[in-house]
Amino acid sequence: MLLTILACLLPTQSGEDQARALLERAQAHAREGRYGDARATFERILERFPGTDAARTAEHRTKPSAFLGWETIVDHGRPSNRVDIVLMGDGYEFEHLKAFDKLADDIPPLFEREEPFREYWSYLNFIRASLVSADNGVDGFGREYDTVLGARTADTFSGHVVIDPGRVQAMLSELPEHDGLAICFVKNGVLGTGGSGYAAIGGRDAGTTIHEWGHAFAGLGDEYQTQQSAHVGGVSDRPNVSSTEDPKRVPWAHWIAAKHPSIGAYEGAAGRVRGAWKPTSAGCVMASEEEFCPVCREALVLRIHAFVDPIDACTPPAQPRGVHEIIPVGETPLEIRLKTMRPASHTLEVRWWVLPTARPASTGGPGEVGVTRTEPPRPEAALDRTRRGPLPPLEGKPIHTSLHDDDGEHLMRIAPSDLEPGVYRVICRVKDTTELRGERWPWVLKDELGLLESERVWWIEVPQR
Repeated sequence: MLLTILACLLPTQSGEDQARALLERAQAHAREGRYGDARATFERILERFPGTDAARTAEHRTKPSAFLGWETIVDHGRPSNRVDIVLMGDGYEFEHLKAFDKLADDIPPLFEREEPFREYWSYLNFIRASLVSADNGVDGFGREYDTVLGARTADTFSGHVVIDPGRVQAMLSELPEHDGLAICFVKNGVLGTGGSGYAAIGGRDAGTTIHEWGHAFAGLGDEYQTQQSAHVGGVSDRPNVSSTEDPKRVPWAHWIAAKHPSIGAYEGAAGRVRGAWKPTSAGCVMASEEEFCPVCREALVLRIHAFVDPIDACTPPAQPRGVHEIIPVGETPLEIRLKTMRPASHTLEVRWWVLPTARPASTGGPGEVGVTRTEPPRPEAALDRTRRGPLPPLEGKPIHTSLHDDDGEHLMRIAPSDLEPGVYRVICRVKDTTELRGERWPWVLKDELGLLESERVWWIEVPQR
């Protein structure tokens, strides 16, 4: 009887394994741009291994409009500490997918040329999502098309293209990791729209791409005005658009208070000639110029740091909040190594404190002292950086400060002879001052959430001699 049961189970398990192997092969084909082979392999999974997990995935990927696979085309590091920008195409039929691949390859250089993305280029990853559409068209004017992102013509004077956010989210969910950020190129669309992490671009215009990404990524508003605007209702305040001209109430009041020479409150924004104000009259990408104004640049830098922690890695691993596991300092000096993020032309400020402290009360756990936890702790880098808030001040001066480094590598070495016996907290704080050489003003004047600064903590004990 037992042998009969095993005989029934083994083929099923083998089928799952074979289906999974075929699925990995199909995804490899898609990454390599071999879309015909990918589709054929998905169909083979459906035919040979129905009912398996792989077959359920293949069923979605063999629909007329479907997700086929993905490939990271710019890889600057682990996705959990980078801004991961997913590039998608809508209205690209099967025979035109190679054209989208070429378009996707051309997008990262646009960002690399544009500040502040050039300065924080190593903070960005770009992923190409390969999406096939059954039709090549944009819904509107009484016509409907079967496209993977459901692009349609908006009810605006110029007929801006928009996409279905639900479909974009569905495509993002196929990826193993994502930040909810996508730039979607609509093959037959015109102009563009952006917001809530998604930008829709009609065609492939470079200026439109960066402009709409400002909307989608940082919630920036339009700094242009037009007599033909279809905007109605009140003006929504954005980092760079205000419903008031009061210099103390505009969102960029801190720039005016600092007396930046080009920043004020100038009427004509959000597509309106009257009733909306912008920070500069000199122009901005959010109007029709080639560079972001200082206010928009600040918002973009802060948004990047909402995703990216200035501290990229450390060894030994830093202890999460609420955990006080003591590391003994033996005869061999303790070495703490830190890897920071590395902007293109300026370095981060790295400061170290070694503070004597009382031994925390034991929780009874093996090798651990501190506060009893009710849930597994998360490392600092995994926390929502927008909720953490500014770091509290520390007593005393740092024992070491590094302002200049070439590779972002930092080392703190502690020997028993360096300190009196006892328990200490080793604290490292890293801050991006956004002060670039040759520029009078930092790129960020106000960081209310403390996004530009990060901290790691270790508890150590120097034994009695």
